Amino acid sequence: MEQLNKQVEFLEDKSFSCKVRDWSGKKKRNLSLSEIYMMIKESYRKIHSEKFNRFFNREERSRMCATVLQFKKDTEQKRKLHQAYFCQLRLCPVCNWRRSLKIFSQVSKIIQAIEQDREHAYIFLTLTQKNVSGEELDQELDKMMKAWNRFLGYKKVKDVVKGSYRGLEITYDKESKITKRMYQEKKDYYKKLGLKVGNKNPNFDMYHPHFHVLIVVRKGYFTSKEYLSHEVWRELWAKAMRLDYLPQVNVKRVKGNTAEAVAETAKYVAKDSDYVIEKDLDLSMNVVETLDYALERRRLVSFSGIMKEWHKKLNLDDTEDGDLVHIDSEKDEELEGEMTLETYAWNVGYMNYVRV
Repeated sequence: MEQLNKQVEFLEDKSFSCKVRDWSGKKKRNLSLSEIYMMIKESYRKIHSEKFNRFFNREERSRMCATVLQFKKDTEQKRKLHQAYFCQLRLCPVCNWRRSLKIFSQVSKIIQAIEQDREHAYIFLTLTQKNVSGEELDQELDKMMKAWNRFLGYKKVKDVVKGSYRGLEITYDKESKITKRMYQEKKDYYKKLGLKVGNKNPNFDMYHPHFHVLIVVRKGYFTSKEYLSHEVWRELWAKAMRLDYLPQVNVKRVKGNTAEAVAETAKYVAKDSDYVIEKDLDLSMNVVETLDYALERRRLVSFSGIMKEWHKKLNLDDTEDGDLVHIDSEKDEELEGEMTLETYAWNVGYMNYVRV
């Protein structure tokens, strides 16, 4: 066995900035998701044929995702993904990771183009509302999408926003009891409710959908009459959502390099650790099914104004459903010199990618 291991070459893929790309970790999570889809499918085998067919398709697609990866490699040992099959499912850990890299690349390119044309300033905005149950999630997302369009149509917003990128994120609270980490992060909240570590978590099994928004404003915005205070942003979002309370809204100026704000907006729609819950597979099934239905056929990201115009001018691919192989996640770097092709296939025995 020792001699055999010496002959095996595992995939070691690094970005041009030498950051290791965790292909095997993402694939393992992907396979866990496939197993959850299989369990959901089996639960519907005899009672709901339509749902059975739906999840049969998802199990197969997710299991086959990224099983074979072909790379181009140059003489400097730099690699770029050349060919692969991606399932494009909204909850796939591999596809979400690739999609996030793609969004980061596209938004970065758009900002570079905007800055070459004319210098602007940027705001990072997080728009939230109260948590909802799984039964309410689909309807809440409908409400949020309509509210976003109303929000952009308000005169105060139109006067300020020259362009925007909006991404949806849904977090899920899987902890049935308050942990030390949770208490430290929201100490004032729990104290107000008279709760402490170990008590029942009041938000357990609840979903928190919210928007991450990167807004382009004119350079002089922060000292102009157009400037909107934090309280005004809250009031406008409450009005758009038609809420009878003021929601939590985070707004901050993006200073210096925009990379951090871009990375924040390019988050996954849902963290796989929220729905691939190894210690509670029944809970995993419920969460996966809820998210799967709620996210189907939705536009999870959108561009407006000058950002939408530059997305078109730069001839950028569809952000959500487009190519996940050639995502240009790094700054237009190209391989140099003579290139070779390397193929790696997922090996169930090693639970890793092995060169073939």
